[in-house]
Amino acid sequence: MNFNQRAAALEDGFRSRWAPALLAPAWLSYQAARTRKAYVPALRRSSRKPVLRVAVELVAHGLRWRCLPFHYLRYGLYDPGVSWKDTWAFLPETVFYYRLLARGNRHSVLLDDKVVCKQLLAAGGVPQPELLLWGEGQSCMVASGERIGIETAFDQFDEGLPLVIKPARYSSGGEGVQILKTAAGRVVDEAGNMFSLRAYAQHWGPWLVERMVVQRSDLAELNSASLNCFRVITIPDADRGRRTAYVVLKLGAGAGLVDNAHDGGLYVRVDPVSGRLDRDAFDETFTRHQHHPHTKVRFDQVRIDGISAVVAAAERAAALFPQQALIGWDIALTEGGPTIIEGNSSPGLTNIQRTHGGQADLLRTALTRPVHDRGRT
Repeated sequence: MNFNQRAAALEDGFRSRWAPALLAPAWLSYQAARTRKAYVPALRRSSRKPVLRVAVELVAHGLRWRCLPFHYLRYGLYDPGVSWKDTWAFLPETVFYYRLLARGNRHSVLLDDKVVCKQLLAAGGVPQPELLLWGEGQSCMVASGERIGIETAFDQFDEGLPLVIKPARYSSGGEGVQILKTAAGRVVDEAGNMFSLRAYAQHWGPWLVERMVVQRSDLAELNSASLNCFRVITIPDADRGRRTAYVVLKLGAGAGLVDNAHDGGLYVRVDPVSGRLDRDAFDETFTRHQHHPHTKVRFDQVRIDGISAVVAAAERAAALFPQQALIGWDIALTEGGPTIIEGNSSPGLTNIQRTHGGQADLLRTALTRPVHDRGRT
């Protein structure tokens, strides 16, 4: 093994084994905060099993998974309707993120760096929003890589053209996403405030600007304020290379620009064949909704035409990332068909298990198979 190979092995070992241990205190603090803000309130407003049975199940899950069983509260496994056997089907977030995903998804920077991801998708001919600008620090470039001045970066665009700017690396939950347009020689955000690209770069680091995507009218009827994307989770398949395991529709629930649950949005299961939505959508407090809180659309009366094209787009994109066992694709559906907004190397486990039930067996299998045995690409 030469020096470069040893360095790569060291980097991979740090990411998959040492980093999770170093991040454990921050993870524990986050889970404790979520327990206080969401899990306990949900427990208090729900019916539950006898206290002794809950205590026994909590201890059993802690021993079985070798972690604090926050997931027992997160998924409401204390509900009297959830059998002892059914509780074991739910995978803890600690196991998913810090043991399985850290080792199962290799070279995640190919997805986590949005500019790199877009370039790979473009090479594969996958539909996506047009990349207009990208940069880091004081560097600013057009899509071709030609460097331009950061202060005059927006001068090339027609007035009123809606643009989307977002962090290019390691963002989550829609953080930093803004809609911009040029007006009267100025660049302004949706509220009409002056926008400084230099200040944005200093705050968020690497960034990119895309042409704004306009969603299909039936999705806008569900909520017009946000771009409502499908989260399509792809996993390895021995025959097809990659296949779709889960489809979830994310919906904004108010005036926010993003559809993420962390920003007040909802998520609901979509049948990958018929396109029908489930009866219940969930929010960050784990409250069930049968109707959209603002548009009042009843979820189980909605069927999305063209869901097969969304699934096909995700599987086509996943084939370009053979080292990634599990990818969460955010896909918008426009009048012209599906458009991949981005890929996520760390898709939300809650979105999966709240909408599809416990998925421990499938996810463990997908993330522990050897790389060379993860399907043909």
